[in-house]
Amino acid sequence: MSKLEEQFGEMLRYHRKRAGLSQAQLAEKIDRQPNAVQRLESGEAAPTFDTLERLATALNVDVRELFGTGEYAARSDREDPLAAIFKLLVGLKDRDLQNLHELIVAALKLRK
Repeated sequence: MSKLEEQFGEMLRYHRKRAGLSQAQLAEKIDRQPNAVQRLESGEAAPTFDTLERLATALNVDVRELFGTGEYAARSDREDPLAAIFKLLVGLKDRDLQNLHELIVAALKLRK
């Protein structure tokens, strides 16, 4: 599996969850089997152009947003801080994510 497939999978998962869809629901919207979405999200498979177009339409995003890179992504980050934060977290190990989670929870408690 390539770094691009991993990054694509992470961004696909992000946009799917942001849309409030399960893997099965997204698969139904794009006329694919649920395991196809799972394989895309895990980086085990690469999408065809047709699948990319269907995914972007179903998730109401530009195709470039599914890759999380390039000029369009940078422009989107200014408009969507949550997407920018997510991109910083992609690729971190579980332990690092757990530590960040604890820091965020502590910071939010201080805010109250």
